[in-house]
Amino acid sequence: MNDLLNFSYNALNLLDNQVHDNIKGSLVDNFIHELQNYLELQTNNKILETLPKNSNLHFAKFEGNYAVCFDYSSKTIYNIPKSYLKGATPEVGEALRKVSFKDFRVDYSGIPANANNINELLNECSYATISSKINILPEYYQISDIGIDFAVCKNLNNNKTENIPIDDIPKNAKNGDTLIYKDGKFIIKN
Repeated sequence: MNDLLNFSYNALNLLDNQVHDNIKGSLVDNFIHELQNYLELQTNNKILETLPKNSNLHFAKFEGNYAVCFDYSSKTIYNIPKSYLKGATPEVGEALRKVSFKDFRVDYSGIPANANNINELLNECSYATISSKINILPEYYQISDIGIDFAVCKNLNNNKTENIPIDDIPKNAKNGDTLIYKDGKFIIKN
């Protein structure tokens, strides 16, 4: 199931990225976006199911229908559906505790993250993913900013921002380039 979910979600995002301008506002475009939302929710549910009970996360921001939270110790970002937040609305940096699969609450006994540098903390983390035994599609990334230690890239398969170590990026890559990740290495798409 994980492989089918990963494949479907990635293929749909690639299709949307390639034909979006041509079908914008059409019935097909609306269907693609509804299906993307459904697959994103199913993917997040699979990820959150595996998160151990009583896990502590830090709230960063609301983005669409999700609360973006992270576990700094594992450098992992989680998207929690807003409907899973029970009790008080979290403030930036506050600790959240997983009570059950669809129940996350502000943990007032938890140590909050510094709200002033929440974006820096997020930039050091990557989104949680579903483990997959196969990777049929290559992954596509667009470089937005090449730094000293890593390049900030948008994964075009899932529209998430990721930090890629600078040593993994081709030496002649520049901002705006599209990279293909296949067979364990990045190459520049021509």
